Amino acid sequence: MRKIELLKQEALKSCAHRNHEMRRFQKHPWRKNISTSECRHCGMTVVVNSKPMPNEIDIMGEAVALHCDNPL
Repeated sequence: MRKIELLKQEALKSCAHRNHEMRRFQKHPWRKNISTSECRHCGMTVVVNSKPMPNEIDIMGEAVALHCDNPL
């Protein structure tokens, strides 16, 4: 499995742990190694980057750090 797909799976698990229901990942318009997803309820996002720069991380965003404001 490609690295970006593994990162997406890991990100979704982390978001689910925080009660987020994430939408499908969307590819970045000009950087194919970056994808984003948004929570259906609160709008918090997660970003995965399969080729982060030295000062970046591979999974980031509010949805992996904070609990959902509006869970079902």
